Amino acid sequence: MTIEENLSQTDAAAGGGDDSRMTGVMAAAQDVAGRAKSAASEVGTRLPDAMSSAQVAVGDTARTLEQMPEQTLMLGAAFSLGLGLGMFVTGSSRLLVTVALTPAAAMAATLFQRENRAKLPTGGQGA
Repeated sequence: MTIEENLSQTDAAAGGGDDSRMTGVMAAAQDVAGRAKSAASEVGTRLPDAMSSAQVAVGDTARTLEQMPEQTLMLGAAFSLGLGLGMFVTGSSRLLVTVALTPAAAMAATLFQRENRAKLPTGGQGA
């Protein structure tokens, strides 16, 4: 039942007075609160599964990026950065620009990790 239906039924039953209108508003507010509670409960039950799926996807992506050659990572990062900047300059929505720049950030982070690993001493003792 929608809020309008609830209000009109309450109005018709009570003759259209102010008290009946207030009762209808209260009933509608309780209905909305009940729907919000059930939606929040459903989100709460689905959230752990969504988080675990996201963690698996992030791990798979990190492994894939780690296996890519350095040149491919640089090319992909440059393309993604160019696409994101082009979208920004042309006035695309910030969400789309962020989505376009995300791969560039992931690829750049992988490249920086490789550089840092290459600089670490391999003998176990400091230089």
